[in-house]
Amino acid sequence: MKSILINKNKFIILLLFFIFSFVFLFFFKISLKIIKRKNEPPSELIILPPSPTSRNNFTYCPYYTPKDKEFSQVPLKYIHGISIIITAYKMAQFIKETLDSIANQTWFNNNNNYEILIGVDGCNETLTYLQGITENYKNLRVFMMESNKGTFITSNTIISLAKYDNILRFDADDIMMPDLIKTIMEKAESEDVDRIMFLCQNFGKDSNSIIWANGQIFMKHWVFDYFGGFMPWRCEGDGEFVNRVDKFLTVVKIPTILMERRIHDSNLTVEKKTGLNSIFREWHRNYRLNISLNIKNINDAVIIKIVDDFQEIFPNTIIK
Repeated sequence: MKSILINKNKFIILLLFFIFSFVFLFFFKISLKIIKRKNEPPSELIILPPSPTSRNNFTYCPYYTPKDKEFSQVPLKYIHGISIIITAYKMAQFIKETLDSIANQTWFNNNNNYEILIGVDGCNETLTYLQGITENYKNLRVFMMESNKGTFITSNTIISLAKYDNILRFDADDIMMPDLIKTIMEKAESEDVDRIMFLCQNFGKDSNSIIWANGQIFMKHWVFDYFGGFMPWRCEGDGEFVNRVDKFLTVVKIPTILMERRIHDSNLTVEKKTGLNSIFREWHRNYRLNISLNIKNINDAVIIKIVDDFQEIFPNTIIK
């Protein structure tokens, strides 16, 4: 009888050991997956630099070769003026107000050396709306991306088409103050600067704060060519870009409110997928910090520029 009890106790102990081991291994594997997931990018992202066999649509910083160019030797390649770059996804309800604020810029009263380039990011609704109003604006060109690639690939693509030596990247739902272009162009012409920052007033969705404009980037055209433009991310691409290049540039801050930034549910910083607490933004933020830590010299800040296919819609053709 005693031997039976001993064997039974051994069996129970052995069973409990196997159960404990199984539970331990189960939670150990779950922990590894969580850690791995935190260190991996979200599935929609492309990480740079890509392998040599996957560069079909990539260009390696055209016009300049980082290994043999110094900043003082970069030639003035573009016509003097300003190219305003706008990317638009689901922006039909906002973009007319944006274009009107651009058309009313005081600098345009005495200057015609400007262009407005709109990259529609694969959204037929926005394109259809634009087709009805494009003829109301001067110096406007509209391009349609073949599919929705995100604002930063679209920006890379459209900036590559710009002809002027000054670039202002602007959002399709924000509003320019009448003297925005005049103020930054006067500063750019009077001082040797590579990038200019200015203040913006947030409005909408219970927000009226004043901040430095980060996504609305004014920069010399050659900077985008030299450094390869934006990472192909869904969010944080603008922050990563200026964080990567500013240490090599002359940056001037104008402490004046020159635009209004609209806060709404479709903002990248607000919507669920790319919002401030999303896994996309968390991963991008960590990756951006890692990039910054590894930049020791100017060539470390150069990346492969990713662009995508597009079709010019206006003024060349009108698609019904």
